[in-house]
Amino acid sequence: MKKELIYLFVFFTISGYSQIGNYNFFPSLQPQHILDEKLTNISFAYSMRVLESDYKGSLVRLRRASDNEEMDFGWASNDIVDVAAVNTWRGTSLVYIVTWYDQSKSGRNATQIEPNRQPQFFPDLKMPYFKGDGDDDHLTVEKGEINFVTNDGREGTIIATMLPTNKLQHSFGVLTGDNRWSSHVNWGDQDNTLYFDPGICCNGTRSSPNRGVVNAWDIYSFIRTETNVIARTNLTERFNGLHTTGKCTVKDKFAIGWATGNQSDKHATTSYNEFIMYKMDIAMIQIQEMEKNAKTFWNIKP
Repeated sequence: MKKELIYLFVFFTISGYSQIGNYNFFPSLQPQHILDEKLTNISFAYSMRVLESDYKGSLVRLRRASDNEEMDFGWASNDIVDVAAVNTWRGTSLVYIVTWYDQSKSGRNATQIEPNRQPQFFPDLKMPYFKGDGDDDHLTVEKGEINFVTNDGREGTIIATMLPTNKLQHSFGVLTGDNRWSSHVNWGDQDNTLYFDPGICCNGTRSSPNRGVVNAWDIYSFIRTETNVIARTNLTERFNGLHTTGKCTVKDKFAIGWATGNQSDKHATTSYNEFIMYKMDIAMIQIQEMEKNAKTFWNIKP
């Protein structure tokens, strides 16, 4: 009997080994990456780390200023964009971001084909990021018309890892006059105010002072529900109130580092490390899980 059991064990080990990876024997464990099982209603997902276990593409495409050569870069064993490979390739040259690849399977890469408008990429080992010059640098979301990446200009959710600066700037979205789906991180007035306008401006609930965290990384969440406008930073709600001024009807493509359609002098100097958007107001428990994951992964204090 003992010998038969050994034979059976060997048989199933040899014949079934290749299929073991297809099963989750520990379903109570957390997914391997934060977007595993979180792709429903997603519009796009960009990061300087890998977000989804089945994603096989690159994270960024960079341009080397010394000769204008371009190259794609994936991630290293720590799940972060391969900064060592970037530094080997660039030598002493500055590098600029051409494409931030969409990991959501929606095919909405954020790109900039004009070299003089490409934000600079900073290959920091712990927190790689890009930042525009505040003049004309920005990325545009392919197939990213605002009525498609939101629920027809109404609901939407953004969870992003950003570093705010002091400037009269639009950090993302679309904007034509009062018709907008956009944010200022920060608007460099007296209070260094954080604004979120997911619809016709200007709604009664839309802003909060943000002076204390200028030039410090934080997790920012912006949510437009069927009825309310909400902003969160550092895992804490900053404002939450009724949105009464109507939906955004602009059909332009979503931009990062600017609000498409706005004046060119309102380009942002905000820094970007991660940017995820859903076309609906997703459940708060999911938002909080993603916020905590980003804060822990990027070691953002406090």
